[in-house]
Amino acid sequence: MQEIDRGREPAETATSLLNPTSRILVYLLAALATPGLHFFMLAVLLLLAMLALSMQRRMPLRLIWRTRWLLLVLLFGYAYSVPGEPVWQTLGRFSPSWQGGWHGLEQAARLVVLLLWLDVLVLRLSAEVLLAGLYQLLHPFSRFGVDPRRAALRLGLTLRAIEGLERGRGNLRNLLQLDYEPELPQQIQLRLHAWRMLDIVVPGLICMGLMSHWLISA
Repeated sequence: MQEIDRGREPAETATSLLNPTSRILVYLLAALATPGLHFFMLAVLLLLAMLALSMQRRMPLRLIWRTRWLLLVLLFGYAYSVPGEPVWQTLGRFSPSWQGGWHGLEQAARLVVLLLWLDVLVLRLSAEVLLAGLYQLLHPFSRFGVDPRRAALRLGLTLRAIEGLERGRGNLRNLLQLDYEPELPQQIQLRLHAWRMLDIVVPGLICMGLMSHWLISA
């Protein structure tokens, strides 16, 4: 039977400034704030994310390259759907507009910022640490019928099954085989990280900033 170890890790052994739950919460709040940010702030966040990834010796351009088709769809979708001054007058109504291209570029920049900060705050965590953060984040909703233990456990088994697949070609073919059964662990241990003052202050400040922005815009 699968179990979750609810042993709590002391705060002084934490390897980062924020615990995993606070990291996930900060990213979710930042994702809510990103659509309302000015283009200048997007550029600042983009530079900060690339700086953080470079300090972690990660390759931000690799993540952007993987989403290149989605970024191009956003760019050309807005360029051809938003009316405005045509880029090429000779094409007439078949030409993309400058206004649409600018809106598409802005939306693509928002997506890139979200993806890079997802890599900085969440994706760099190991599977066990990420699941522990999700478990702690969902635990308050247990009063409303949500079972965080089962949700974290099922997600953990799914991640372990995916990690067990052989990298390279043939993964999809293996998944489609009816008799294919990936090896699953019998137990998953999640260490819950202790909350510190910084883990509460940072999400609280972002939440207060969001509420202030919404009240001013209303």
